[in-house]
Amino acid sequence: PTLMLVPTAWLTPSKYLWPTTLAHSMVIALLSLSWLKNTMETGWSTLNPFMATDPLSTPLLVLTCWLLPLMILASQNHTATEPVNRQRMYISLLTSLQIFLILAFGATEVIMFYVMFEATLIPTLIIITRWGNQTERLNAGIYFLFYTLAGSLPLLVALLLLQDHTGTLSLFTLPFSHPLHLSSNADKLWWAGCLLAFLVKMPLYGVHLWLPKAHVEAPVAGSMVL
Repeated sequence: PTLMLVPTAWLTPSKYLWPTTLAHSMVIALLSLSWLKNTMETGWSTLNPFMATDPLSTPLLVLTCWLLPLMILASQNHTATEPVNRQRMYISLLTSLQIFLILAFGATEVIMFYVMFEATLIPTLIIITRWGNQTERLNAGIYFLFYTLAGSLPLLVALLLLQDHTGTLSLFTLPFSHPLHLSSNADKLWWAGCLLAFLVKMPLYGVHLWLPKAHVEAPVAGSMVL
């Protein structure tokens, strides 16, 4: 249903653009509540061969689905004076953010999670740099991009090393692979690499300078995503 929001945004008459997309996203948000009913004894509920929900990802997925109608509500007045095509593009970017976040939180392959986790950078960057509030928005977007990219590259290397060691990156089979004995200094660097991308996103003090800039310059919807 989320994918159908993109043609909805572009084919709906301009007069009904915001009410239609709001109603569509609200239906998706209501449907997402069905994920909270987890009947699997293992904790996993499989959606398809590449996506599944568990008690940790389900609340994040539901929150993602409820975020879109709230972002549309918050953005309606902000973009009211813009041409209709820019409003449609704005809604499409918000929709693509929801798609990437659903794919990230529902992924069962860790490398798929990484790719979708980083793909959220692109629409967020466009929203900040194009619909930001002040003249420093381009600078804020560059800070946001390079801090998060620099932090995530060690995670990519750590995941490739994990694949090499265990032979799998599937969350279904990783618990049954060879256990990792983190004893050497290289192993501790691997562990730090796994954490660094998330510490930058959180953000940890010292690698947090992108966040004040991005929050100040981003529109309301951009701040809600961050």
